[in-house]
Amino acid sequence: MIRPLLWLPLAAVLLSGSALAQDAALEKQARKLHALAGGEMCNEDISGWEDEDFASWELTYQPSYSDDAPAETVTLVRLFCFAGAYNITHNYYIQTEFEGLRPLALAEPDYDVEYENDDFEGAVEGITVTGMTATLSLVNSDFDPDTATLSSYSKWRGIGDASSSGTWVFDDGRFVLARYEVDASYDGEVNPETIVDYAKP
Repeated sequence: MIRPLLWLPLAAVLLSGSALAQDAALEKQARKLHALAGGEMCNEDISGWEDEDFASWELTYQPSYSDDAPAETVTLVRLFCFAGAYNITHNYYIQTEFEGLRPLALAEPDYDVEYENDDFEGAVEGITVTGMTATLSLVNSDFDPDTATLSSYSKWRGIGDASSSGTWVFDDGRFVLARYEVDASYDGEVNPETIVDYAKP
């Protein structure tokens, strides 16, 4: 007969093994979807980028439609897409109980930059938001589980004086665009301009 207290470490091992199996199954499923949704842009060569290849996080929230509804859990998945000289690109996927695993489309603004004399190395005369689009890929991205916030920072050239960056906040089971900045001036200085700001005060 096995004493009851001996079941505790055994149960912990079984639960750990179950969690690892679930993680492995999620990764396998995500990679299959990534092979399709990532398209030709995402390559399979991860040499030197193994630490950036796969990550996942579980997020729990209280649905806004009812205070009495049970909390719901979603899983955020990140997979390496490709890397250049100074930018690393990842694709993101989200898994829910009712919709399964799917690509995470993140809203971002479409915009036009007006340069003096139409010279991109000249002064920026204005940035006009022309609409909204969506992306499946984020450049130099990061996820902060403490604030449930996704962020990106895309360098337009190596020194980083021209760039675009965005912030998306997890809200009611979705990632919502909160802020977007563009530094369109190739002037050797970091001086971004906020072109979208939905951040809650």
